[in-house]
Amino acid sequence: MKRTVIALLASALFMTGASAQVTKRLNRLEVTFADTLKLDSLYNFWNAYVQLHPKDEMAWRNLFDASEGKVHDMIYRTRDWDGCERYRKQLNVVGRMEKAIPDSYTFYYCAHEGSYLPEAEEKRYRENGAMTLFAHYDAYADSAIARLPDDAYADDYETWIPYLIEECDSVRLKNILTRYYESGQYPEEDLQYHFNELQGMDEGGVYIGVHDGDIIGKLILQQVLGVHKDKIVFHENAAMHPWQVRRLFGKIGIPFNEEVWGLLHMAEQEQQLLKFLRYIVDNSKRPVYLSAHNMWGLIIGKGLPDELKACFYNEGLTMRYSTRPYDNRSVKRRNIEKRYRLEYLRMPFHPKRKEDRRRFANVPEAYAIDYVRLLHDQLPYYKQHNKERYQWLRDIFTDIIEPLEKENNYVVDELKGYLK
Repeated sequence: MKRTVIALLASALFMTGASAQVTKRLNRLEVTFADTLKLDSLYNFWNAYVQLHPKDEMAWRNLFDASEGKVHDMIYRTRDWDGCERYRKQLNVVGRMEKAIPDSYTFYYCAHEGSYLPEAEEKRYRENGAMTLFAHYDAYADSAIARLPDDAYADDYETWIPYLIEECDSVRLKNILTRYYESGQYPEEDLQYHFNELQGMDEGGVYIGVHDGDIIGKLILQQVLGVHKDKIVFHENAAMHPWQVRRLFGKIGIPFNEEVWGLLHMAEQEQQLLKFLRYIVDNSKRPVYLSAHNMWGLIIGKGLPDELKACFYNEGLTMRYSTRPYDNRSVKRRNIEKRYRLEYLRMPFHPKRKEDRRRFANVPEAYAIDYVRLLHDQLPYYKQHNKERYQWLRDIFTDIIEPLEKENNYVVDELKGYLK
């Protein structure tokens, strides 16, 4: 009875004008934060819908997102890896998709992201005693990238960029970065923040990020817009793959061989990441930086150990490694006065997007708030030594805080306290 009702609802939606419109993409946040009942409802609706419209790629994508939401919800609730693997196979969304829309971008995307394997590949996994719950078949990724539509969503770009980084495929990577930038979906405020992070670094600096979000904007700046190309940017997951480590160390100018990999490679990811970071800061002759925005997220979200943290000095938006104490506050003032471009924070001159198509976007306000948190400690100095600079910086902070207060979406008491 329940299935019949949902089928009738889908049919009614179609008859009342949906046929004249393009099927809309599910809001990823709606899936990410949905409870079990909501996920069931979304799955049932789109499962009925694709039966009525088997060639509708967006409907299949919505069904896939709902089904993966159900699988990951089950993983979170049960931690039964084998059971979740069986459940995904039972739903068989990608298998049904292969029959309905074979050789399509949507099929190849979902096959790669949904750990759908060709029969021979799955047999190989089984023979090796490995589960396929998180497996990925590269041929599906390559087929999807070759068919990436012009109206692709931002989270598609942010799926394929890390894949191409891992593959060390510089040609396709630049092409995807260019298409992402030209799509207009990457927020300009994010690019401004990434630009200022690089702008405060010395020539040839090495930037170590936590995840893809730390470097995609910087790669757009370097490879598409052609700025700060002297900087080396990567995130800590590069430590998990020897071919990436070899390529990275070659850029940095530090040795890599089987002995080095043997020293770095550990069964425990946390220990491997820590050894990887220590090896870079101990052996690189280049200046090494972390993001002050989220350095707490390094080493699987646990942050740096205290003895290593003590060697990183704040220079504004970034933290620089040094075994010798130095006057980092004067460097921060240099960045504020001569390097950072901050006027974009005063007033935006573009309309807000009605539909944010980025999956895990940093809201522009979050980066703006970081300027206040990371630079406010220079206000007392400027108040005493440079009244004009003090007023300029304070005005920028005020221009950041006042819109946040008007929107009533942020508690600004902490930020306002910095201005006293």
